Amino acid sequence: MLSPIIKNRDEIISESLSKDESLLIERIKQQKKEMLSERVSPFLFELVRPEIVESWIRSYYYGLDPFNFRDGPVLDKPEFEELVSKEDSFIKAADLYIHKLKTMLSDTNYLILLTDEHGVFLRVVIGNRKVLEHVNKKFHLAPGVVWTEETVGTCSHVMCRLLKNPIQLCGPEFYSQIFYDAACSSAPILDTHGNLAGSLTIVSPFSCHQNPHSLALAVSTAWAIQNEMQLALNRELLSVTLEAADEAMITVNKSGVITRANLKARKILNCLDKDIIGINVEAVLGVQTLINSVLETGKPVLDADIEILNSEQKLYLRSAQPVKDHCGKTFGCVLTLRRIDRGRRMGGQVGGLKTRFTFDKIIGTSAQLARSINMAKKFARLDANILIQGESGTGKEVFAQAIHNESRPDGPFIAINCAAIPKTLIESELFGYEGGAFTGAERQGRPGKIELANGGTLFLDEIGDMPLELQPVFLRVLEEKKVMRVGGSRYIPVDFRLITATNKNLLDLVKENLFRQDLYYRLEAFKINIPPLRERGPDIIRLAKHFIDTIAKKQHLPAPALSNAAIFHLLKYNWPGNIRQLENAMLYAVNTSSDGVIKPEDLPEEISGTSVSHDKVDADFKLKPTRSIQNNLSIKEMEIVMIIQTLLQTRNNISEAANILGMSRSTLYRKVKEYNLLDEIRTKT
Repeated sequence: MLSPIIKNRDEIISESLSKDESLLIERIKQQKKEMLSERVSPFLFELVRPEIVESWIRSYYYGLDPFNFRDGPVLDKPEFEELVSKEDSFIKAADLYIHKLKTMLSDTNYLILLTDEHGVFLRVVIGNRKVLEHVNKKFHLAPGVVWTEETVGTCSHVMCRLLKNPIQLCGPEFYSQIFYDAACSSAPILDTHGNLAGSLTIVSPFSCHQNPHSLALAVSTAWAIQNEMQLALNRELLSVTLEAADEAMITVNKSGVITRANLKARKILNCLDKDIIGINVEAVLGVQTLINSVLETGKPVLDADIEILNSEQKLYLRSAQPVKDHCGKTFGCVLTLRRIDRGRRMGGQVGGLKTRFTFDKIIGTSAQLARSINMAKKFARLDANILIQGESGTGKEVFAQAIHNESRPDGPFIAINCAAIPKTLIESELFGYEGGAFTGAERQGRPGKIELANGGTLFLDEIGDMPLELQPVFLRVLEEKKVMRVGGSRYIPVDFRLITATNKNLLDLVKENLFRQDLYYRLEAFKINIPPLRERGPDIIRLAKHFIDTIAKKQHLPAPALSNAAIFHLLKYNWPGNIRQLENAMLYAVNTSSDGVIKPEDLPEEISGTSVSHDKVDADFKLKPTRSIQNNLSIKEMEIVMIIQTLLQTRNNISEAANILGMSRSTLYRKVKEYNLLDEIRTKT
C-alpha cells in the first residue's frame, strides 16, 4: 500500500489498487511538475497531504532542482568528532538498538539511519553489499553528511524533524527524483527533557505494497532509545548521589555480588573499584547470612551497629536496605558502613557515635515542634528515662542527641536499633560477652552497648522490637544499674541515661502480650511526641532550603532556588517518609534541576505527580509564623507558603482562603497570579 501520508488514503488506495500501480505514481509526479512550473496551485492537489506540499514549495524556493540532486555538505573531521563527543549518551543509547535492528534486517535491502536534530547523519547501517553499491552510485551517504530541507529537499527525517511526529514517505512524495525508488519511515527521538535529539529512519525499496510494519518498527525502536537514555541518566544520577553521600555505601545484587562502592566505601576498604566490583559480599565483609535475610525477606536492617571485620580498624554495618522493582520484588540491597578503631570503641566517650545535634540546630518553628523541643529541654534536666514517639524519619535520634548534649555531653552516646539486629545477635550486642561464650566469639570477649554507654547515654531505637525474652533481663539492668555479659559470672556497674524511641504504640503491644507491662511503665514516664513532617507547615520549606544548601555545598554546586510551583508540590505532599524522605528528594532535585531553579519536574515523580490527601493536611494552617533563629524564610516566601497552605486547606476556595488570611478576595487572586500559582491550584489539587 502507499504510505499513510496520502490524503484521503482509503479512498485513493481503494481506487489505485484496481489500476496499474505506476499510474498513481505518475499522477503524483505530474502534480509536482505542475506545481514547479507554477501552472497550478499546489493546494489543489488531491493526492498529497498539505505539509508535504508545503515542504516541496520551500524546497523549490531554496533553489533545489528535483531532477538534479546535489550531495549535502559534509562536516570536517574535527567538527564531526566534536559532535560525536557531544552526543555521546544519545549515540550509545541508539547503538544498542541499532545493533538489534541490524541483526533483524541483515541480508535485506534495508538501511538504518540515525540523525541528530540538525539533520547530520551519526550512524549509517546498510543491510547488504548490493544496497551499498546501489547507494554509492547515486549519492554520498555516510556519517557526517548533512541532509536538511535546505540541502536535499523533502525527505522523511526532515519532515519528522519539522513535525516532531513519526512519518513515512514513499517514492514521488520525496522532493528529489533520486529518491523515487525508496520508502523511508522516520520516528523522532526525544531527549530526557522532551526536546528533539534526532530521528531514526528505516529505508527500503519503494513499492505500493510496502511493508506496513516499517513505520511501527521505527517508532518502537525510537521509544526504546528514549527509554535507554532515561535509564542512563538515572544510572548517572544514582552514581552521583552515591558518590556524594556522607556514608560509605555498597550496592549488592540479588546474588550477593557487589555492583558498586562509593568513594567513602572505597576509602574505608582501602581498595579501587576493580578490586571490589564483581566480588561476593561474603569475601569482602563476611555478612552473607544477614544479606541473604534482607534479600529473601525484603525487610531492611536499619540503624544497626554490627561488627563485620576483625582488625584494628573495625568495620560496622550500619544498615542494609533492600531495593525492589515495581512489582515489589527484591533484586538487591544497599549497605552502609562505618569504621571505628579498637581504641576508640573500647575507650568510653569516643566509643560512641559523634553527636552533632543540639536543640538550637533543630530546624523549624511550627507550634507542634516548639512544644516537643520545650518538653525535651525540661526532661533533659532530669536523670530519668525518656521515651520518644514519632513516625519513621521524623528525627527521633536528633532529639536523642540533643537531650544527650544537654545532659551528659562529656559521656558516650551509644545507639542501637532493636529492629535492625537479628534476634540471635541482639543479646550479645546489648549485654556483651566473655571470651569463648559461643562459637565465633572473640577470645578476649567484648563489651556490650550497655557497658559502653557507662557515663553517657544509651539510645534504643525501635524499642518495641526488642525480643520479649530479653526484656526482663534489660529491666533488671535498669533496676539494679549493673550488667552481666553473656557467658560471664560477675556484674559490672553501669550508670547511663536511657532514651528509647518507637514508631509503634507500646501500650497496644502490651495488650497483645508483645511487650512487658512492667518495662513499659519503666520507660513511659517522660514521653515526647515528634510531629510528622506533614503537620509542620512552613518547616517543610525551611528544611528543604537547608538540605538544598547543604547538598549543593558538598557537591561544589551553586544552590538552586525553589520555584513557587515546586513549593506548592512540597507543601501538598503527605511525606510518609518524613524528613528522611525530604532530604532524599532534595538530593534528587539538586542533581536534576537546571537554570538554577528547582521546578516540579525536578522533584521525584511521587511528589510532583501526586494529588493532595485533604484528610491529612495540617489542620493548623491558620497559625501565624513565629519568629525564630531557625526561620530562614523571607517575608515573601512566608507569604507564598501561607497562601498555598490555606488554599490546600480550603480546597482552592478563594473566598474562604481570603477570609482566613485576612485579605480581600481580589487581593488574594492578584497574589496567586503574581506568584505564578494559578495553574497549580487549577489543575493539580
